Amino acid sequence: MARDCTCSLHVSRIGKGVKAADLRGAFEKYGRIKDVYIPLDYYTKESRGFGYVEYYDREDAEAAYDRRKDIVIRGKAVTIEFARGQRKSK
Repeated sequence: MARDCTCSLHVSRIGKGVKAADLRGAFEKYGRIKDVYIPLDYYTKESRGFGYVEYYDREDAEAAYDRRKDIVIRGKAVTIEFARGQRKSK
């Protein structure tokens, strides 16, 4: 299955208390991470329930994606797919 050229994973179903360090800890075993981003609600400043993990190498992102069923963050199973598009702001 062909995927667009990206090294970022979209991680959904994360809890409101999950921090970037939690995502980094769960994903860094698969390779070198370039960036972790969890969008916050404009008004509440709480997590919107999803985040992004960007790797330097596509192979590392693929390794994490291949193990997606094994990744649990703070005791909760998450949903992982390749991110579509580019991050709008940093």
